[in-house]
Amino acid sequence: MLDPELQGSYAGPCVNGLAEGHGSASGAAQYEGGFKAGRKHGKGVKAWPNGDRYEGDFVEDRKEGVGAYAWGRGKWAGERYEGAFSNDRRSGFGVYRWPSGDVYAGPWKDDAFAGPPTQMMRARAQFEKEARAAVAKEGQKVCREMQVGIGGRDWIRGVVVATGEDQVAVRIDDAGRQPHVVANVEVHSGEVVWDVPQAWTPCF
Repeated sequence: MLDPELQGSYAGPCVNGLAEGHGSASGAAQYEGGFKAGRKHGKGVKAWPNGDRYEGDFVEDRKEGVGAYAWGRGKWAGERYEGAFSNDRRSGFGVYRWPSGDVYAGPWKDDAFAGPPTQMMRARAQFEKEARAAVAKEGQKVCREMQVGIGGRDWIRGVVVATGEDQVAVRIDDAGRQPHVVANVEVHSGEVVWDVPQAWTPCF
């Protein structure tokens, strides 16, 4: 098994000590599908612990051909791409779906949109620009609303201590009444977390 994420266990046929044919493998991720000379090849499904899942064509371990990639937890949770892949990148015609219902259907190049954006894509870009401008200032006090259970709400409060290209570093001053996870990290007072600026609002 040549994929480093799948070197825990393997069940299936082998040729010269390498996976060949239909089998399943697991390690840091899980895969079931075709193999050739120890590499993912043909149709298959690969899934990761964070909920990400790809189902489609592989060529020598690369996503190549047609497939669907769905995001689990994290920044792109609930989003999905269906379409063409080339050398592990979205390339050609593809459809991207957001949980909001917005859909982009058009050309892709080098893993990025290559066609005109939808109205909601433009609105989302403007919102992210404005959200970043509002909080991406060192010393800015910020708050983040957190859901608790089905209908409960709690707040995390902190101060922006650094800014990056698409994230801000927030020093947590008040971690809220309940334990909370931000950017896959449980937050505690006094710690610094990096997160997307649009998740925070200015506090006064």
